[in-house]
Amino acid sequence: MNRIAIYLRLSEEDYKKTDESISIVNQRDYIRSYIENENSLKDSEIEEYIDDGYSATNTNRPSFLRLVDDIKNGRVGTIIVKDMSRFSRDYILLGDYLSNILPFLKIRFIAINDNYDSLKEQGNGIDTDAQFKTLYYDLFSKELSEKVRSSLKQIKSQGKNTNWSAPFGYIKDPKDKYHIIIDKKTAFIVKEAFYLLLKGYSCIQVANIFNEKGYITRSERKEELKLSDYAKNLVTGSEINKRVWTNVCISQITNNELYTGDYVYNKYKETKIGGRKRILLPEEEWKIIPNTHEAIISREAFDEVKSIKEKRKFYVYTGKKNSSIFSGKIFCKECGRPMSFRCDNIQKKSSDKEYKYKSYYCYFCKAEKTPNNVKENVIIELIKPKLNEFKVQNTVREGRTINYENIREDIQKEISVLNCNLQIIYEDYKKHSISKEEYLKEKTLIQDKKILLENRIDEFKSDIVNSEQETDSTVLDEESLLKAYVNNSIDKIIVSRAGEIEIAKI
Repeated sequence: MNRIAIYLRLSEEDYKKTDESISIVNQRDYIRSYIENENSLKDSEIEEYIDDGYSATNTNRPSFLRLVDDIKNGRVGTIIVKDMSRFSRDYILLGDYLSNILPFLKIRFIAINDNYDSLKEQGNGIDTDAQFKTLYYDLFSKELSEKVRSSLKQIKSQGKNTNWSAPFGYIKDPKDKYHIIIDKKTAFIVKEAFYLLLKGYSCIQVANIFNEKGYITRSERKEELKLSDYAKNLVTGSEINKRVWTNVCISQITNNELYTGDYVYNKYKETKIGGRKRILLPEEEWKIIPNTHEAIISREAFDEVKSIKEKRKFYVYTGKKNSSIFSGKIFCKECGRPMSFRCDNIQKKSSDKEYKYKSYYCYFCKAEKTPNNVKENVIIELIKPKLNEFKVQNTVREGRTINYENIREDIQKEISVLNCNLQIIYEDYKKHSISKEEYLKEKTLIQDKKILLENRIDEFKSDIVNSEQETDSTVLDEESLLKAYVNNSIDKIIVSRAGEIEIAKI
């Protein structure tokens, strides 16, 4: 049976548009209607892949990665999208899928609005129109992102809330998509969080109180409102049956000035146009518009909580000696969440020597009030036998120092020039300035140059550990060698309550 994969995507920018045809629901109805009217697709098994709130320039979309995995394992026979930009705006990536990967795997690809069906295109030469349409998507993606950002800034300056969902304690006004109103089901939880912090409770203590009371969590409320689906943990892939409050949740809520009734924008800046990484700007650069919506707590209460939390920052572990070499690597098998690092410094009365005890805890998976935990030295002992092998395999030739990032940037610039050249010769071909034969010949030459450049990037990447000067692993001390092994060989470490430790390699 031909298994059809329907890929649906909605970006953050799409939420600001008035055209309802781009919504997930309408994309789904549009594609399913197409399938019903296409004889070759009727009675086929259908699987949906949905990425909600992800840009087409981002390749780390959860459902997109799941689709790629199913493609590799032969679980997909046909892929259908509303248009090619739903799948990707990366010309190189999309072109590779259309020209090489999907044809090789004998997978049919359909982009309805682009009138593209790989089954019908086979044997008629080259799909120039379809392929170069994706080139235009790539070339103008950054320009479009800049225009969208400028437009959003104008909307925000009017005090309009452009977030795709309201913060916990509020819901979107059904009469005005740019306005938020009090959510009677959850607003009292926000008030209680501020009240408890004012009484001297810590964020983790507030989280524990909320868990004991069984208060609805942010993810549960989003699921009720059909805004998100948290059925599976993205790290371990395990089912999540229990939602819990965390100290991070409480901290994020009590940091949000929206609860005072004021709208704050210009807090973040994108590191690059069209990217998803952002940096926090200094407070003096923030823009504040007062009284844009009903407040949940007073400005005085917010400022007092902010002051209390600032004073408590003194107690956060920041010293290099107390840092963890497994940061971001250790996860709880019971719930899939990252485990917290803790370093206790203990000095015995009979000695001046200070002892350090490093452990990892999951405070959300408790049995008789005891959290799932593991000592750092237990994990280290498991890894030690692998260090000698790693040391031999990663000996670096003397004097070899390459700045990978600079080389990659230079090569990418060359590739960008070649992409522009592809556009130029395509336009010349369309204008009949050059013949089809000349166009195809020149196109082949340019694509060959691109392949060589891309191969150079891959070669350098495989040879360079990072962008800094490489260090010969033969002269590393045991601690440094351990860090190098963890960073380069270990993807994640999963710990069960029963004491089982699973080390997943990169």
